[in-house]
Amino acid sequence: MRLIIFFFFSLAAIHGYATNPANTLGRKIITLSTSWEKESKKLIEYHGLSGFCSDPEFRGVVYELLNEIHYYHALLYKELLITSDQHDQKKLNKVLNEMEIIERDYAIESFNDFFRERCLDQKTMEKNSKQYKSGFGVHSYHGKIYVMEEELRRYIEKLSKRIGRVKKHVQHLNLHTPIDIEAM
Repeated sequence: MRLIIFFFFSLAAIHGYATNPANTLGRKIITLSTSWEKESKKLIEYHGLSGFCSDPEFRGVVYELLNEIHYYHALLYKELLITSDQHDQKKLNKVLNEMEIIERDYAIESFNDFFRERCLDQKTMEKNSKQYKSGFGVHSYHGKIYVMEEELRRYIEKLSKRIGRVKKHVQHLNLHTPIDIEAM
């Protein structure tokens, strides 16, 4: 008798977890997008780039977050293709297009290549800082930092804008697919 009662309580708990709106694919994507917004703000500045280049822990957090975003976007993409008849086609096409652009233009490899190049530039700039400090305008140390920050800002803002658009569309789509967040 105790075993049967335990079984029903366990089943109810599992069902409650699976149907909890906080454990849906849409909610996970929204949470990851919000986390990306916070982390990406650090990467726009020169000091954030220095931290990214020199701190493996910070770099690991950024890469792990991007990997999760790409993973859940891939799950969402498959889910939307399977359930395409249940969604507004205009919104569906917009979110699928945004995810394709993120996967094509901002894959982990391209992100890594972009930041590897910026880290090498930053290292060279710091090595030659005395020479650049006597420069003027764009050729000065602060001018070079400004140019680098503008490149970082443009790249990160474009990526963040795409991730934000997916987040916005996910909020309007009918997504109730339960996921096991703790397995990830």
